[in-house]
Amino acid sequence: MTDEVVGKIAMKVGVVANTKKLPTWMVRDLKKAFDEAGFRHVRWSTVEKGSDAKAAAEKAIERGVDVVMACGGDGTVRAAAEALVHTGVPLAVMPAGTANLFASAMNIPRAPAEAVALLHSGSLRTIDTATCNGMTFQIMAGAGFDAAMIDAADDDKERLGPVAYLRAGVQQAKGRTPFEVRVDVDGETMFEGAATCVLVGNIGTLRAGLRAFPDASPTDGLLDIGVITATGLREWGRLMITAVRQRQQWSGHAHLAQGHDVEVTFDSKHRFELDGGVKGRSKKLRLAVDPASLVVCAPPESANP
Repeated sequence: MTDEVVGKIAMKVGVVANTKKLPTWMVRDLKKAFDEAGFRHVRWSTVEKGSDAKAAAEKAIERGVDVVMACGGDGTVRAAAEALVHTGVPLAVMPAGTANLFASAMNIPRAPAEAVALLHSGSLRTIDTATCNGMTFQIMAGAGFDAAMIDAADDDKERLGPVAYLRAGVQQAKGRTPFEVRVDVDGETMFEGAATCVLVGNIGTLRAGLRAFPDASPTDGLLDIGVITATGLREWGRLMITAVRQRQQWSGHAHLAQGHDVEVTFDSKHRFELDGGVKGRSKKLRLAVDPASLVVCAPPESANP
């Protein structure tokens, strides 16, 4: 992947940069890092919305790039990855969003020079992805509390950063009312009744490093499912404490399972989110794991915390 010719690297890199997430200094440092590392074929595409990264990545593939680097937050990374699944073209990431859950989970560095050095190293991992109602995600899908919190934090996250999620989370914990839901995993009913949140994860890490699913792995060919029944600050607080200890099931408010195919049926249309971005409302979510479908420029698994 790193064919070096007379001190210059022949690898063709397609950079997909979200201009709303990428500050000027990061663009400057990233270009400098590519130049100093000897990359001679770097072509930039800019997008103003994370969702536009899919089309930009598809065009980069058509131009014959060897790797696509998505520069932005989890929404940009999710959309770019949707174009790369099953292509064999690796996804590199330059984290530039509020949460950057995917980069953190994969131990991808945040400094431009280090991100380019990782690309230069040729270190690759092949991971699972997942689909929800036909859309790809790498981290997690959620409905109920999770989607409402993300929606509520959206206007403030650029100004407040992670604090926006904390504030929105407290607000939602106070006022979130249960809804009726049935969750079927691999054709068998896992849960039926009143809940306040449904999560389906490929990677187990939530905001602030909290692990929603202690046993989740992006290489096990499984999805992790959690149905939460907590209501009010006291019950949500108890759940968070057990989650920090990676003992969610002890809280009495978390029902956990693993499987390949998941169908979630709500009593009415609910907001749902994929990798930190709300995607609309639906009465039914159909989710499935897509094993070994995405190649990622990332340190070896043993290097992850």
